[in-house]
Amino acid sequence: MRLLASEWPAQRVRAWTAGLDALAAAGEAAVAATGEPDLMASTAEALAGAFADWVIVDLPSARHASRSVAGSRSRPDLAAAVAELEITDSPVTISAVDRCTPLVQAEIADSSELGVLPDGQRVADALSAGSYAVSPIAVSGRALGAITIVRDRSSPPVTFLELNVLAHIADLAAAAVGRLDRHGDTVHDSPGGRARDGPDPPDSQD
Repeated sequence: MRLLASEWPAQRVRAWTAGLDALAAAGEAAVAATGEPDLMASTAEALAGAFADWVIVDLPSARHASRSVAGSRSRPDLAAAVAELEITDSPVTISAVDRCTPLVQAEIADSSELGVLPDGQRVADALSAGSYAVSPIAVSGRALGAITIVRDRSSPPVTFLELNVLAHIADLAAAAVGRLDRHGDTVHDSPGGRARDGPDPPDSQD
């Protein structure tokens, strides 16, 4: 989506407004979350709309579903299909998590970057993705998951403005994960193997 020079200031104002609204909504979701599944779902729902056409929240765990997906358009079937994929199915998400570094792609270079559905359709094509950004959810310097926002081809592309807002939102989610972990024994699965928060299990006894 290409803007005229005269339209750019107004677009930036709309982008800031959408970003601040998303940040506020995500903050409320993080504070109100009573568990990680609730945190994932409420964060995804909070960001879907003016800020992002699709939102994917990955937080692998041995105790709950690893992914929550929300879209601003009524496609529950597609959201459910994308939610069935693992974080390891998305090369770009794994890259952000492994490096513990947020990234933004203003134009889709490879439609397989967001993964491939079981029927062979690429996620980027299914979502009509035109751009995306990913920010890791990191606790104590260790990325446990990530939030991915996707905008379709008819929407303004994701920029570093949205990436900056998304990084703050991921920090809010990470703080909520830390809070929830302190009130329970949470087991997280990392792409390279299982990473566990909480006390170690007792040694086996002969």
